[in-house]
Amino acid sequence: MEAKCIIFGDTITATCSNMAQGCILSTGMNVMPIPSTAMSISGTLSTTNVIMANWSRNMWQTVVNRVVRAMASGALGLHFISAVATVS
Repeated sequence: MEAKCIIFGDTITATCSNMAQGCILSTGMNVMPIPSTAMSISGTLSTTNVIMANWSRNMWQTVVNRVVRAMASGALGLHFISAVATVS
């Protein structure tokens, strides 16, 4: 059975692992923490553009910092508690 989200205010706080039996927040019955896979997004960016391919890590970090700012100020910005992007 698929877990369902438990929402308090405007924030998803946990998941209910067994809707058939119900979830009780006060006792924690069938209440599970949000899985770490839902808490972060990772990926790989590659380019074939010769100029961009030779950018320094500093330059790429500047670009991903702009992406973080755009996410925070966009339509879903209120749904991010924090956002960090790191070039490795």
